[in-house]
Amino acid sequence: MGPWFERQKATAPAVADSIHYVSAVTVINASRQQVWDFIKPPENSVFLSPDVVRGFTAPGHEGAGELQIFISVLDGVEHVSALEVVQEIPHELAVTRSVGGDDPAARGRTSLQIGDDGATTLLEHGQYFTLPGDAAGCFEQYERHYKHFCRQYVERVKVFLEQSQVGI
Repeated sequence: MGPWFERQKATAPAVADSIHYVSAVTVINASRQQVWDFIKPPENSVFLSPDVVRGFTAPGHEGAGELQIFISVLDGVEHVSALEVVQEIPHELAVTRSVGGDDPAARGRTSLQIGDDGATTLLEHGQYFTLPGDAAGCFEQYERHYKHFCRQYVERVKVFLEQSQVGI
């Protein structure tokens, strides 16, 4: 058969993976020092996530390079996860990555700023994530998922710190 009669297969152009960032911000009625002192130690993760039963820092580095270990129970099964502190400016910024995660670009970013009134703290928690090229049509679902996680985190920190102050 000649080339005029051969069918050419149409191929869809490949869509490259893309990296995105989403975040949530809240104002907390607490000093930046109080917020940092609460969110920094992994031991306090039990107050922020219902699945976490224990958190601790692995021996070694403090700050950048530090490993934070978390033990969670999901559906009766124990899981261990670890975060590495990639960058830290005490009382201002922490960038973390999940050790052994599926997304090599995934990072958590937590920043603290003194509020305009000087008595409050702006807490922002964000997530960098990779949107696979073959999921390009699902960006809104990915974005909603990561934003929901960020919103939960900042709101849980706010509630815990502000309720703790009421009890004082």
